[in-house]
Amino acid sequence: MMSLLQAEWLRFIRNQVNLWVIAAFFTLLAASAIWSGLAASEFRAKAFGGREFIRAAAIDANKFAPTEMHDAPGIGKGHYASKPADSTTACLPALGGLALSVRQMDLLGSELRISTRSRYTDGRNSDQLFNPLLRELGLLDFASILALLLPLTVIAVTYGLVQEDRERGVWRLVCAQMPRPWLLVFAALAVRLVMVLMPAVAASLLAFMLDSGSTLYAATHWLVFAGVFAGVWIAISGLFLLLPVSSGAAAVGLLGVWLVTTFAVPAGLSWAANGIQSMPSRLEAIVDIRRVQAQTSKQQAELLSAWYQAHPDIKSLKEPPREVAGLPANLELDSKVRPLMYRFDEVRKTHFEFMERWSALSPGLAAVLTADRLAGIDAPRYAEYIQTANQFEDRWRAFFVPGIMGKQGMSPSDYGQLPVMKPLPTTDTVWTVILRQSLIGILLLLVLITLCNQFGRP
Repeated sequence: MMSLLQAEWLRFIRNQVNLWVIAAFFTLLAASAIWSGLAASEFRAKAFGGREFIRAAAIDANKFAPTEMHDAPGIGKGHYASKPADSTTACLPALGGLALSVRQMDLLGSELRISTRSRYTDGRNSDQLFNPLLRELGLLDFASILALLLPLTVIAVTYGLVQEDRERGVWRLVCAQMPRPWLLVFAALAVRLVMVLMPAVAASLLAFMLDSGSTLYAATHWLVFAGVFAGVWIAISGLFLLLPVSSGAAAVGLLGVWLVTTFAVPAGLSWAANGIQSMPSRLEAIVDIRRVQAQTSKQQAELLSAWYQAHPDIKSLKEPPREVAGLPANLELDSKVRPLMYRFDEVRKTHFEFMERWSALSPGLAAVLTADRLAGIDAPRYAEYIQTANQFEDRWRAFFVPGIMGKQGMSPSDYGQLPVMKPLPTTDTVWTVILRQSLIGILLLLVLITLCNQFGRP
């Protein structure tokens, strides 16, 4: 077997087309890895800088609150500073595989403003304006590039290995000289598996090295998946070598499998997931939000009176300012809008989990879902993040709202009791997706081994 591997290795490297294909594959992957790794580091630096700014602001507020804040012009003694309630954010922490899907993290909106106003209806909390079509047609993430190019590279270096020899009459001589010709085919596939994996592993390691927050956990999971992903496509190519067709027909067939598994199957799974639980209508959600806004606006005075009745320890103000008078209405509005908006996150979570269960049918889809898991932007984790942020916002409001409504001052000890957001899990397993892909690869390999004697036909 070693002599066969050596012979196939020489055969592979002496074919200039194979070397050009591998070189182009590595060049594109390396370029994507460099961009993804640097973009991930830049994203982490911005997120860390924002957290440090908020922390410094809190320290400054704690430092000056007992003296300067209470004696500042225009702020009477005992006035409650509501600024901290408007300058706090909740951030979705990225995981160690951010370089695999950094662009999706940027589009997702991983930072939420926590305040006494509803973030769903407050226009001042809106994101920057951009053209969504141009953003979608921008640079692909590293995981997407690998999912698209690795199968094409496998097809380019494996198609027609047996069919071309049959067309030239060489395979008849191989069958006459070897009692087990399938060993030569397996040796050729093994050499090509290694040659495809080398640039994929090298580019992946480059992306993780350039990402300042990458972890060994994420890198290990991704490299294992990359090996399984390449093995599945090598097995598919091996099965096409069994077909009694020309090399060109085999290439067309492999490209058809790539198109179906990469594009058609994910679209079909998305359609099936939407049939199980359809995505709510955004137009209906907007109409419901506007209806709730109008209702709470009409009930502003009643809600204000009811709030003071529910909090008899807080003395009501004779002429409350606008921000105080509308605060109970804002809280009531947010309590009714939250469930409307969270429905979208729940449906996304359901769709993601459904597609993950059936991802074995599409290796490319499995690669993207694995990258999302390792980057920490998968739909289940994001839904958990929204829930955690809402709970944190409730604690934040419970801490600040009574003081705002009663215009009570804060003591220095109050700043040490500020609510803290519960941390999200820093790791997430993707072994389920890897095991499903491994089972598919093992099944394809068993079929190939079972039919291996078919290679003995001249």
